[in-house]
Amino acid sequence: MRITLSQLEAFYWAAHLGSTHAAARHMHLSQPAISARIRELESALEAKLFERTGQRMTLTETGMAALRHAEQALHSSRQLEHFRKGRDDATKLRLGADECSATVGLTEVIAHIKEHFPSLELEITVDVGSVLNRKLNAKELDMALLTNPSTGPDITDCFIGGMPFAWVASSSMPISANPFRPRDARGLNIATHSAPSTLHAVVESWLGSGGTQPHSLSTSNSLALIARLTAAGHAIAILPLPLLKEMLTMGVVRTLPCDPPIAPAKFYISYLTASHNQQMESVVELAKDALLRLKFLTIEP
Repeated sequence: MRITLSQLEAFYWAAHLGSTHAAARHMHLSQPAISARIRELESALEAKLFERTGQRMTLTETGMAALRHAEQALHSSRQLEHFRKGRDDATKLRLGADECSATVGLTEVIAHIKEHFPSLELEITVDVGSVLNRKLNAKELDMALLTNPSTGPDITDCFIGGMPFAWVASSSMPISANPFRPRDARGLNIATHSAPSTLHAVVESWLGSGGTQPHSLSTSNSLALIARLTAAGHAIAILPLPLLKEMLTMGVVRTLPCDPPIAPAKFYISYLTASHNQQMESVVELAKDALLRLKFLTIEP
């Protein structure tokens, strides 16, 4: 016999209210119906849940243990009901993502959201962090996946993990410095994002730590193009490691152990605070779960 929610509800209220009569009044059912459901549950569990003294019911030791499980099951049921209501209210979500998260995890995030909110219309924007920040602050996006957000008081930033970065060069480029230090970058062409951007700031900060200025700087707002320039030996670059997994596996690029090390950038899901409700809370958790399951973020920044 399968255990049903109706049996668990009857058991729960009889346990908390102390009798099947009180549970029947609370659930707007007859007393025999409540008693029948409790007997069915006892039969399914092959256990006695109550000691009965007249109309008063006291939980047995097994009953107390079963009550904890019943409470958990009913709590989960209520959460699913709220989840269903959130789905019924779904309309449109304007979702932004920077290029790295878009390349590595956006399809997984979208699939995860659509699985749980099939009626939610998604409007996707992929751009550099500075543009996503501007759009979020202008309320042109509802939510964004990005590193180091620079957001105002109307935005809630939810930290997810650290985005690991590394110096990268073509495997054929003769760079022997180990570790690679700021002075070793002199005379080399460096490819990076245009300023202002997280990537440009990371490059400037790392070089500046050794008092070095870039000899030649090539800029593009496309991480994919920067990676291709690097693989072809036309430049070196600081790039997010998750983006390079295939290139590293194929051996067309290599990372340069460096000193000082490059700290991971803080990766966030940022969203309009005014949009916070049960649905937005669920969407943020779904996106977070999808990104963490891909294991491309470090747990600590």
